[in-house]
Amino acid sequence: MNLNYAKTILYAYKCLDVIMRQLDELVVKRAVNSMCDLSPCEAQCEKILALTEQKDLLIDLKLKVKLVLEKFTDDEMDCLDYKYFKFKPKEYYADFDFTSRSYFRKQVRVACKFAKRIESAGIGDETFEKKYLAIDFFKELLKRVIERENNFLRPKEKVAPLKYGETA
Repeated sequence: MNLNYAKTILYAYKCLDVIMRQLDELVVKRAVNSMCDLSPCEAQCEKILALTEQKDLLIDLKLKVKLVLEKFTDDEMDCLDYKYFKFKPKEYYADFDFTSRSYFRKQVRVACKFAKRIESAGIGDETFEKKYLAIDFFKELLKRVIERENNFLRPKEKVAPLKYGETA
């Protein structure tokens, strides 16, 4: 799997519950406001179904990511949590070495490992592009991940910036 796609999934993981709640609220609002909406009933139903399909995708993603993450060691989970999730309090990371070169190499290894495992769980490049990039949240998050990755390239390296959909 494209490493930027995997990182996008990791950044999104902590937000999935909130997004699902927002989708639920949108479905309820659309249903309640349907009597005031003069558009055809079929079109209104299709919009509600599209929102429900998005929620189903997010539920599937959350379950698959959770299963993949359960196979990581505690040390690897600490790296993922520190960079992507921030579930643990700051005090937990008081003695955490996050400035050394070995930390950054470990972060890359763990992200690559996640990318391979999430792909074997059924979410590959094609699935991500076809299903998840149809959701605005994932499009925007991927843009930010690509920008962030391009900003971390060393100035002395003369590497062309990554474009949408390219791998490092």
